[in-house]
Formats: sequence, structure tokens, C-alpha cells
Amino acid sequence: MMDVSSRISRLFYITCAALAILLVLMLVLSKDAVQEGDLVGEKLAMRHSALLDIVDCDGYSAVEVKNPWGEGLLKRYLLVPSDSVLPENLPEGVVVRTPLEKALVFSGVHVALFEELGVAGSVAAVCDAGYVYSEETVNALSKGEVIDCGSSLDVSMEQVAVASPDAAFVLPYENGGYGKLEKVDFPLIECADYMEISPLACAEWIRFYGRLLGKAAVADSIYDAVCDEYDVLRRVASKGWPRPRLLCELRSSSAWYVPAGGSTMGRMYADAGADYLFSHCSGSGSVPLSFELVLERAADADVWLVKYNSEVDKTYSSLLDEYEGYSHFRPFTEKNIFVCNTREKRLFEDRTFHPERMLKELVALFHPHLLPGYELRYYERMHQ
Repeated sequence: MMDVSSRISRLFYITCAALAILLVLMLVLSKDAVQEGDLVGEKLAMRHSALLDIVDCDGYSAVEVKNPWGEGLLKRYLLVPSDSVLPENLPEGVVVRTPLEKALVFSGVHVALFEELGVAGSVAAVCDAGYVYSEETVNALSKGEVIDCGSSLDVSMEQVAVASPDAAFVLPYENGGYGKLEKVDFPLIECADYMEISPLACAEWIRFYGRLLGKAAVADSIYDAVCDEYDVLRRVASKGWPRPRLLCELRSSSAWYVPAGGSTMGRMYADAGADYLFSHCSGSGSVPLSFELVLERAADADVWLVKYNSEVDKTYSSLLDEYEGYSHFRPFTEKNIFVCNTREKRLFEDRTFHPERMLKELVALFHPHLLPGYELRYYERMHQ
């Protein structure tokens, strides 16, 4: 017969085991519940973004944008539905009433996103209208239904007042400011998507913008489809061999800017099965190099990709007129330069939030046998 001490000991171990199981179950069932600092709610699982955190709290959603250039946060936004009372005891942050209905948008890339989400009518004003190519917004600009606020570097505050936006989608830069816009009484949405570390991380910002525009479910669905197709294409590209040695872009007046190996384009070139000749360059943006350094490393490249924005198409002759040094690269002499005139093609608009489209283009360009029948939609062989 078991003595009392043995029974107590057995009961103790059973109790401990039960408590351990209960604790595990609680952790599993509440895995999305978080308390981070002054935020309490359900944290969305971000698939790729390194800069965004989204937490759905009671009566609002908190979106934290990490500083791409340093420690801490670039901004915290508190998204509160416009048809509800402002919650009490909101944490510190920029309050944004959603959905936005009259936005000032700095970038044509984000204007195109408004159209894709079905809210083109929520674009009240734009900057740098000459670089907006989305059909609905171009037509609205011509009719005066969308206000042209001039250059993003010198915004017309008079036109901003006419537009009376409820928010502005601006482009942040390291140590940069927004001049007169910093004194306005509407929130500035800092669109740091371009500073993400991968194409899919950049595209995931559609989930933030979708919540700002009342299209969260649509945005999440689009992003899931983008990820699925991108992963399929990346696996297809992994079968491509040999990997063509890749040179990109052109020399500017001061330097030759190439995407760093850790930039979204540097990573996309690798995903597409290219031997990107500047993948060794560190960073997540562009790197300025001298012509001599580029020539030393890429004179024997197999493929050369060039983007430009012009009313006149680039040719081998015009390229030679710009700079005689281009003739020293093998893709020039062997006529293997592919160009994209972004005035005519939606490369920037598609690349940001639909990187799978750009990846498909690059796979077909680098390894045409892997995607037979694909017709290039952005690039074309440069004419003589």
C-alpha cells in the first residue's frame, strides 16, 4: 500500500505536468496576442518585411515603421476608423483616420497602387505629375479633378490647400525633411518600402497601404498571390545554367550607380538566375562607382540592362554619342543590351508591388529556354 508521502509526491508531479501542458496550450492559443511596450493586441505575421510591424488593438491598428538608417522607429501610425469614436488612452503615435479619401501622393508608383486597389478616386493631388503614367489619374489631372502640386522638392502649398488632403504619401530619405509640409495638420505617411531588403519585403507594404485605404482584405489577397508566384519562378530560375554575367544601368555625370548586392534589385537578379557582377557591393540601395571600376569588373559581361526615361529611344549610336567608353563592354560590341523606356513601360509601378512580374521577365531574359513562349513586356533589345 502506497504511503502518504508517496501519494503526495505523485500528486505533485501530476499537478506540475498538468500545469505545464496548460501553459503550452495557452501559448499556442494566444500566439498572435502580444504586449509590446504600450501596445496590446494581435500582431500580424509579416512574411518578409523587416521594417513593418502591424498590431490590431482594441479600436485601432498600430503600424510601426522601423528606421531603415538607424535604431528605433521612423514612425508609429495609429489607424482609427473614421466612423468610430477616438479610443481613450491611445499610445503615442500619428493618428490616421481610415479609410483615407483625399490623399496627396508623391510617387507614381503609389498612384498606381491606388488604382490597383480600386480607389483611384482617393488620389486628390500628386507631385511630379510628369512621372505619373497611371491612366485614370492622368485623365483626372487633365480634367483638373486631381491637383498638380508641383515638384516633390518644392511643393506648392497653395495647391495643397486647394486639394485639402487627409494625408500625404511621402518618400523619406536619410537625414531628409519635408520642408513646408512638416507644418501641415494632416499626417505624412512615410513610404520607406523602397528601403526593404528583398523584393517580397518591399511588396509586403501593400498590406499597410491597404489598411490605410480600407482595402485590407484585397491587399492581403494580392500579396499572398504575389508570394506564391514569386516562389514558383525562383525555383524555376534555379534550374538555369550557365548564369549570365550581368551589367546594369549607365554612367551619370558624377558616377555609375549600380544596385548593391543586398538591394531589392540585387536580390532579384540573383533570384532570376544571373551572375550579378556587383553582388559583392554591400548595402540595400545604390552604390556609386567610377567608370574605371565598372569597366574592370564588367567588361566581359554577357548581358547589359538599361533603364531610362525619355521621349526618344536609346540606340547604340546614341549611347556612343553619350559616352565613347561604353564601346569597351562586350554586350555593346556583341549587341546584347536590353533597354526599358520607363516613360512607356510600367516597370517601376509593377516592380514594387508585383515583383513576380519583373522576376518572370528577368528569368525569360536570362534563361529563355525555361519560359518558352514568353514575350518581354518591359525590356527589348536595343536598336542600332
